[in-house]
This record gives sequence, C-alpha cells and structure tokens, in this order.
Amino acid sequence: MDADTISKLFKQSCDRYGDKKIALRHKKFGIWQTYSWKYFWDQAKYFGLGLVSLGYSKGERITIVGDNEPEWYYAMFAAICCGGIPTGAYQDSLADEIKFVINQSGSIFVVVEDQEQLDKILEIKDDIPQIKKIIYWDPKGLRFYDDPLIISWEKVLELGREYDRSHPGIFEKFIAESQPEDPVYLTYSSGTTGIPKGILHCSRSTMASSAAWDAPDPTDEKDDFFSAFPLAYGAEFIYMIPAFLRGGATVNFPEEPETVEQNIREIGPSKGGAVPRMLENYVSFVQVKIADSTWLKRTIFNLLMPIGYRVARMKRNNLKINIFWKCLYGLYYFMVARPIRDWIGYTGLKVLMIGGASMAAEIFDFFVALGLDARMIYGMIECAPTAVHRAGDVDYETSGVPSPGCDIRITDEGEILTRGPMRMLCYFNNPEATAKLIDASGWVHTSDAGFITDKGHLVCIDRIADLLKLKDGTGFSPSYIENKLKFSPYIRDAVITGDDQDFVGALISIDFANVGKWAETHRIPYTTFVDLSQKKETYTLIKKDIININKKLPERQRIRRFAILHKELDADDAELTRTRKLRRKEVVRRYQDIIDSLYSDKTEYHAEARVKYRDGKIATIKTAIQLATLEDN
Repeated sequence: MDADTISKLFKQSCDRYGDKKIALRHKKFGIWQTYSWKYFWDQAKYFGLGLVSLGYSKGERITIVGDNEPEWYYAMFAAICCGGIPTGAYQDSLADEIKFVINQSGSIFVVVEDQEQLDKILEIKDDIPQIKKIIYWDPKGLRFYDDPLIISWEKVLELGREYDRSHPGIFEKFIAESQPEDPVYLTYSSGTTGIPKGILHCSRSTMASSAAWDAPDPTDEKDDFFSAFPLAYGAEFIYMIPAFLRGGATVNFPEEPETVEQNIREIGPSKGGAVPRMLENYVSFVQVKIADSTWLKRTIFNLLMPIGYRVARMKRNNLKINIFWKCLYGLYYFMVARPIRDWIGYTGLKVLMIGGASMAAEIFDFFVALGLDARMIYGMIECAPTAVHRAGDVDYETSGVPSPGCDIRITDEGEILTRGPMRMLCYFNNPEATAKLIDASGWVHTSDAGFITDKGHLVCIDRIADLLKLKDGTGFSPSYIENKLKFSPYIRDAVITGDDQDFVGALISIDFANVGKWAETHRIPYTTFVDLSQKKETYTLIKKDIININKKLPERQRIRRFAILHKELDADDAELTRTRKLRRKEVVRRYQDIIDSLYSDKTEYHAEARVKYRDGKIATIKTAIQLATLEDN
C-alpha cells in the first residue's frame, strides 16, 4: 500500500478487504461479535458525514469518552477522514478533567459511551458553551433525557446517510485531499510534572512511529491485536493502528474493563505492546496464583523456574544455548512456561514490545524466561519510538539502538536528545512549550538522563528532575529502586525518598488484594485497608521483600527506613496519572510530614485523612503509621 496519510490508508484497506475479512471483534453479552471492513467503512463514513451535517469542518476537534469499544474507532476515523482531529478523555476521569480536555482542545462535539459519561458532560455543560452536540452510543438508561444538546449515535448515522445522498462522493473527496502533515490526532501528556499538554500528531509522524514499532515482526492478515490501552492515551493510535490498517489485521475489544484478562486469554493475540505496569501486574498475578496452588504445583514451579531464568540470562548475554540446556528448557517450558503463558493470554504472542516507563530487569527476565521475544522501546509520546531492540542485538539493561531514520545524542549535562520522522507537530495551542521541547535544529529535549554504551545502545536512567542525591553526594535514581520494589506481589506502588538526607527511605503502598489474600491464608484478621496496612505482620512481610531487594543494591542506595501508607495512591487524588505513573512532586508534597518523620527518631506518625462519601458527607480517619527501620541489610 502506497498511502501517505492515515485516511488514505484506511480507505485502501476497506476497499481491499470489504466483506471478505474481519476488521474488528467485540465481545457483547458473552458472544464475540464480528465487524467487516465494509461495516467499519460505513460506520466511519456516515458518522463523519453526520458530524459534517451538524457543522463539523476540517481542522475542528471532537472529544471521545468511553471504554475501548468499536464506536471509539468509528468516531476517530470519521473525524480524521473528514479532515478533523479526534482527541480523548480517560473514561475514569472526573468531570473537571474532561472539561479541561474539551476546552483546551476547543472541541465542538463530544462523543460519549453511556449514561455515566453523559452525566459528567451535563454536569459541566455551562462551562463548555462551544459544544454543538453530545453524542452517545449506548442508549441504556437515557430514554427520558431530553436536553436539546443530546443526540444518539443512530441519529447521527441517519443524518450522515441523508448528507451522502445530497453530496455524493464528498467523503471520498475529503480523504483524497488529505496531506501527510495534516493533524490527525490530539492526545495529552500524562501530567507527571504539571498540567497535561496537548500533543498533536500528523499522518507523517504516526506512520513513522508505527513502522518503527512494527519492524521486528511486520503485521499481516493473520494477526490479532487486543485493544487494552486506554484509547485516550494515544499509544494505540500512534503505534498500532497504522500497522493494523496496513497489514489487514483484526482488532479485538474486551467486553468490559473488568474482563480484559479473561478476554485476552480467549483471543490469544499475536501482536501487541505492553507497559511496565501491566507486566508488573501479571508477575504479581502469577506469584499469588503459585502461592495459592497445590504443594505439587508449587514444588514444580520452584524446582523448574530457575531453569527458565538461567536460559533468560544466557539470552541476555547473547550466549549460545547448548543441547543440555535446551533439553532442560523444553521440560521447563512444557511444565511451567506454557501454562503461565496461557494464564496471561500470551500463548500466540510473537514479539512483546515494552515501553512507556522504565522497568526492573527482574520483570524483563521473567517474560524472557517464559520464552517471549521481549524487547524494550524508548521514546515519549511526542517522539517515539526513537530507540528499539533489534533481532540478535537485545541488551535487557538498555532501550536498544536508534530507530531507522532517528538520531540520538547526549548533551554535556547528560540529557537525552532525539530527532526523527516520528516527531509530533507541536504542543496544541502552546508555542512556548513547543519551543522548549524542540530546538531550532529539530532535536527533542526529552528531560531524561542517560548515556550510550560502547555498543551504541541507549540507557535511560531517569527523569533529570527526579534524580536524587544523599548528603554525601551519592546520586541515585528513585524509579530504579521503585521498579525493583514493585517486583514484589505485595507492593503496588513505592515512593523512594532521600534527597539531601543521610539515607534512602521509602513510602510503600501495598497491593490490597494480594496482601489481603495472604492475610486470609495465614489467618490474620483485618477489617479495612487502613487496618491491614498497619498490621505488624504486614510490616514483617514487606520488610522481608525490602531486605531481599537491598541485597541487589549498592550499599549507599539501600533502603534504611520505610513506612506503609494508610491508603492507596490514587489518580483521583492527583497522586498518579490516569496511566498510573507517579506524580512525584504531588506525592512528596502531600506526604511531606511522613517523609520528615522517616528522618527523625520517631517510631510512628499520626495521620489524618479526610474522606468524602458519595452522599456528600465528609469523615476524618485517624491512624498511626508505623515507621520501620532495617538494621541489617
């Protein structure tokens, strides 16, 4: 296919496959529903023309809010093919967060999934006066809504068919006029360092990004993707969608967010990407499952898993695996690796591309031990992937070598700069931030610290702003230690402290489900998250894992004191982004008193937390947070 824009590529694929092949698959009411490329084309075409009949035109924006469902794709391609720009808000966003996206993007239409999302939009209706219509695709519970702004998906399709009859060929004309530098998608940064910024991509940048992501194993008609990333994040659009269009693959959507793991197992996707958080959850899932299994299964796992890790280390060091280890690995794969891959739905996965954040080597080793061809990619949504692992040149301690057509250099201050065709157009309506990110020579200033190895591989250490130093000048990366901590199935989040202090400390947020299951197994009674987090037994459990992790760290970077937080870190409290990245500055600010207590002679800190219930009542929860010391490391 020789298309140079997303909309032209979409039309070519739809023309090529028509009714002959499945484009999308969605599980509804327990049954996998299939949609052909012809159906995909019709939905996008008539929805797009329906928008045009309601006043939509080239360059204008729409905001989509909902779960990963086919309608997200229909609305997205409808907007793109009509010359517009789709953007998205996370489905679990608060009303004010959606308002920010709508107003910052200047959207004139909002497309929502259901009653829950529609209610959020109606709550902020007076603050988004530019909105012409709010369109919903799931009518359940909306029979008696009579606001003139509201219109159903089916009604917009009907308007589109009428518009097509009176303007034949107009949709195809819009597509033919599209240019590679035309904006096609607006996504938002995670906001780890402040207010999210709108990242504007064009066909040139998305197709280049997808080509680099797809290069290790080009997509073809037999491939299945699984739509698991939040679509508002933009990664799926930038990396996977052009590959899906060009290769004629099938995209699968889960029945509900809660059934993602089950649905992935049913499909067994052959192509896909992952973020470290997802893989950390899988490792925790396997560890807890093994702990709850029979004595025989635990014994087999503990006996054979070291074989998988041994072979993984051989692969890491590019060593030849002899016949003896191949035979042992075959036994291990049959008894351990294959069942685990089936549990997590990775039986058919050919290449696992990992990006979005740094990840502990232990997590990487686990998936390589399962026999997966796992590779890291480096970049930021503004310009990614600019570094990837290539076949036969995989170094799990690095992020790979520059992608085709990309350049990487390190400044004298240690900052990573990248340049390549996948670079975004700009930060939307923010020329100052754009000029700060992209210099006159086209280099993207990532704000990440790193270096390039003798073999030409990029190593990303951490965000420059996040690097810390102890009083004696010892520098360390908090995220490196945090990632090692999250290898424990009992630690959900961790915040490393110690800037200008005598030693490294940690705030731990436990995994409530896993620690709760452990407590029940060991007959330890508890009532709430707060109660469980401050149990003496819980501290002993977490302390054991920290001691094991400390053994793998340099002496001065070992954790000396820690506290277990009385609540989970939450995106609704601005402690995490919607993609569950740590907002370090906000967390440090919020828990500064506890951090200060870690570096005192106190053994506990008395915390108060305000809780607002759904009926509007506010309660204050008081608890004593224990401050634990690790004497021997």
